[in-house]
Amino acid sequence: MAFRTLRHPLINFCYGHPLLNAFHVGKAVTRKHCIHRVVLPQCATHLTTHEVGAIQIPYKTRCKSQQQCHRKLCSQTQSNEASKSSWVYDANFTPELDLQGFEDNFSEIANNVNHRKGDADVHHILQLWKTVQKLKKEYWEKINDVAQLKAHSSSTSNSNLKELEKSNEMLQRLGAEIEGKEHELYQCAAMLPNRTHPQVPLEEDAEPTLIKLVGTKPNFDFPIKNHIDLGEDLDILRIKHLGHITGHRSYYLKGAGAQLEEALVQYTLDRLLAKGFKMISVPDIVKPVPFEGCGMRTKGLHTQVYKIDADRHPGGYCLSGTAEVGIAGYFMDRTFELGELPQKVAAVSRCFRAETSGLSEARGLYRVHQFTKVEMFAVVADEHGDESETIFQEFHQIQRDLFTELGLHFQILDMPAHDLGAPAYRKFDMEAWMPARKAYGEISSTSNCTDYQSRRLKIKYKTSSGDTRFVHTLNGTACAVPRMIIAILESFQQPNRTIVIPKALQPYMYGESLITKPKRKALIHTRL
Repeated sequence: MAFRTLRHPLINFCYGHPLLNAFHVGKAVTRKHCIHRVVLPQCATHLTTHEVGAIQIPYKTRCKSQQQCHRKLCSQTQSNEASKSSWVYDANFTPELDLQGFEDNFSEIANNVNHRKGDADVHHILQLWKTVQKLKKEYWEKINDVAQLKAHSSSTSNSNLKELEKSNEMLQRLGAEIEGKEHELYQCAAMLPNRTHPQVPLEEDAEPTLIKLVGTKPNFDFPIKNHIDLGEDLDILRIKHLGHITGHRSYYLKGAGAQLEEALVQYTLDRLLAKGFKMISVPDIVKPVPFEGCGMRTKGLHTQVYKIDADRHPGGYCLSGTAEVGIAGYFMDRTFELGELPQKVAAVSRCFRAETSGLSEARGLYRVHQFTKVEMFAVVADEHGDESETIFQEFHQIQRDLFTELGLHFQILDMPAHDLGAPAYRKFDMEAWMPARKAYGEISSTSNCTDYQSRRLKIKYKTSSGDTRFVHTLNGTACAVPRMIIAILESFQQPNRTIVIPKALQPYMYGESLITKPKRKALIHTRL
C-alpha cells in the first residue's frame, strides 16, 4: 500500500499516527480515541519508522474528517502567513537556509551584514536559533518518552490511551511553539545577504573598483543634443505629453526607433545562441515566491515590484521586473544530474519596475516603468568550488564583446559590498559613456549569486558521489534596450542631426547605415 506524508512549509502534519492513534494494532478504535493531529517539526522527515513508530501511514486509512481537517488547516495557515510575513512562503515550500554554523560564525556574519548595509537583525536571529534548538531538544525527549511507553505496553487499555492522548497534547503545544519560533527564525534569516567575495571592497565609503576602460570617448566639434531631443527631431521617440495615456516614465518608440529596439534584441540573441545559450520565453506575471527566492522583496516601502489587484485576482501575483525571476521559477524545486550542468539560458522579456527616482538624470529613457531586456541566466554545479566563478567571467566577457562590437565607450566596475544586492556574492557593472549627460550610465551588470537563490528555491544537483547539493546561479544583462538606445543616439549623432548606425546593427536595420528624419510629416498628437 502506498504511503503519503502531508507536508507543511515549517512543520509536518501526520494524521492517524499509528503510535498516537491507539497504537494502530488492528483492533477496533472508537471515535473518541481518534486523535486527528500530531505536530512534528520539519526535521521529523529524517526519522525512521523504528524511531517514531511509522510516521508515514496509508492515506486511505485516514478518516474523511482527518482529510478535511488537513485541507482547512493548510488553507488557514497559508492565509495567515501571507498576511503577516515579509518573506512569502508557498504551501509545501520552505527555503533551506544554511543556519547550522550561524552561532559559530556569528561575528563574521554580523560584519558581512554591516558591510553590505543589510537590515537583518543578527542578534535576534541568534536568539531565535538558540530557542528553536532548545525547543526541538525538548520535543525529541518527549518523543522518546512516548516511544518507550509504547515499547513497554502490551495492551491498549484506557489508561494507556489517556496517557498517550495527554502526551499528544503536550507534543502539539510544544510543536506549535516550535512552529511559531521557526517561522519567525526563517522570516528573519531570509533577510540575511549572501556571503561576499574576498576581493570585493568592504569599506563603508568604498568606490567601485575600475577594472577596465574600453574604447574611447567620442569627440564632437558641434553642440550635441540629448537622446530626447534627438529622438523627437528624428520622429523616432515620444516621451512628452503622455500623462493622459500612461503617466510619467513611459515612452513610445516609432519607425527607426522601434526597428532599433528589435535590431538590438536580435543582434544580442544571435551572439548568445552562438555561445551555447538556449532560448526560453518566460511569463511576466509571477507569484511572490520566485521573487523572494531571487532576493527581490515584494512588500515594503522600497519595493519596485508591481502587484496585481489581490481583490480581483487572489494569489499575490506580481509583474516581473526581469526575466531572472521567471527563469529561476522555471528551475525551482528541481534536482539536476551532474551531466546536465551547466545550464545557460537567455530570455527576452518586458520588464516592469515601479521606479520612483526624481533626479534629473533619470529623465527620458534612462529610468522607465516598462522596457525590453535580454537576460542571461546560468545554473552550475559546485563540485570544485570554481565553476560559478568561471561562468561569471564568461558572462562578463560576453557583455564586453557585445558592447565593444557596437563601438561604445564604457567602463567595467567591481562593485563594493554596500552596493551589492542581497543575492550577489560579487557583481560587475558596465557603464557606457552618455555624452549629453557628461557621465557614465549603467547599461549592464552580471552577478554571481552562488547558492543564495538555489537554497530559497530548492534547486539542486546530484554530485559525483551521489549526494545532493545546491547549485550556484548567475545572471547578467545582455541588453537593456532603452539605455542602449541612449548610448547609441548620443554617441553616434552627426552635425546634421542624423545618427550613424553601428556596423554590427546594420544587417538588422534592413541595411540602413543612418537614421534620418522621415520625409513624411511627423505623427501629430494633441495634448488633453
